[in-house]
Amino acid sequence: MYPLLTTLGMLKWIRRNGYKQRKNPIVFVPGLYGSMGETIIPGTGDWGFGMSAPVYEPFIRSIEELGYKKDKDLFIAFYDWRKECTFCAQHYLKRIINEAKRKGRSKKVDIICHSMGGLVSRAYIQSQQYGYDVDQLIMIATPNAGAVNAYYFWAEGKLPYEKNIKSNIFRTILEGYLWILRKFYNAENDMEMIHNHLKSVKDLLPSYRYGDYLYFLDEDGKMRYIPYEKMQYQNEFLDQLNQNEYLLKRRKIKTTLIAGKGIETNNYLQVDRRYQNQGNRWMVGKVVAASKSTEGDGTVMLRSVFRVEGDAYVFEGTHADILNRCTFVIRKKLRINENNAYRSSDKLIKNYISILVSGSGDLLIKSAVEEGGILYDGIKKVEGVYVERYNEKLKWIVLVGFSTEQCYVEYVPNESGEMEIVIKDSFGKIKKMQEREVKINQTYRVNLS
Repeated sequence: MYPLLTTLGMLKWIRRNGYKQRKNPIVFVPGLYGSMGETIIPGTGDWGFGMSAPVYEPFIRSIEELGYKKDKDLFIAFYDWRKECTFCAQHYLKRIINEAKRKGRSKKVDIICHSMGGLVSRAYIQSQQYGYDVDQLIMIATPNAGAVNAYYFWAEGKLPYEKNIKSNIFRTILEGYLWILRKFYNAENDMEMIHNHLKSVKDLLPSYRYGDYLYFLDEDGKMRYIPYEKMQYQNEFLDQLNQNEYLLKRRKIKTTLIAGKGIETNNYLQVDRRYQNQGNRWMVGKVVAASKSTEGDGTVMLRSVFRVEGDAYVFEGTHADILNRCTFVIRKKLRINENNAYRSSDKLIKNYISILVSGSGDLLIKSAVEEGGILYDGIKKVEGVYVERYNEKLKWIVLVGFSTEQCYVEYVPNESGEMEIVIKDSFGKIKKMQEREVKINQTYRVNLS
């Protein structure tokens, strides 16, 4: 009788107070350019999302609204994305996992990762150094078979986007950091900068599992694919990782794959073989066109994400958008009760302005609709303005939720010399202002529209 009464009493207490199941701490691993700190560029301070903050901060807020707290049971594995994935896994991710286990008093963690962060995570889980301390692996837009855009980067030293394609925040971040790194390292060209200072791009190249992706037109105009085995640039990292994919099952990893579609994505690349072996470019021919598909998120194809086994989910949206669209899947996988469900308050990023500045001077961003209104004065900034300084002459400002008609830029040099300002909006419109010799204390105004 007494055991029965005790059991009934416990059931009543559980119904009245709710039973909180012990949960694993979460480790979030961002993608390429999703981390910034002193290690990457001196002067940028402690680790953070850098200019990827507009992409990742809303996602982190959505996880917090599920009941997680930063540095208690929610941790972010920032890493030096210039390095190879294997290096990042052992020197950054492993350390954060150990910290999460210690602070969260747990033997295992759940990893949620975006884009290249998924490859860093797999590099740890499938390695000999794995500590059998990961329960779930939730990969969002991870190129498990690689992405053809990386070929543009690595083999041609240029961005894989056409001028007539509408911009998006992820593309703008890629372009912005490439511009910043080129200036910071004083590289002669993007090819030199990428091969010397951005070696992680090689880990993103299409792998054997992606299939043949370069083709040319023969004399009869027929498509002829270049076999992967004959390509100069192969992805040895991903080939090895995918060959050992069975380790995910053997090590009992609960794998979830989340992908985006509905956005034109480069799927295959056409090369012109008349341009070959010119320096270290175009070893199999210059890329002259791309075959696109809407079975991707603008960066990664569905078939690349799903080249490993796991529970699969697909959302309409860009490489960045799907972060804000997949929260209910994450809640389901983390076994979060409905009453703790996240109610989205963060809108997708549509209107934004990127302002890249090279030069020694003061930059002010003023409102064009409110007289005397200042959005950024070099120190203070309003909500939606993100700023990153790399040195005295190099800075980057991103305004989210603003259109070009709402503001303008004033630049006041504090020493003579060169000045360059590059402005880009969410529609891909670019405006440049470049002076070889600016005059000290003269105000240069740039209308953004």
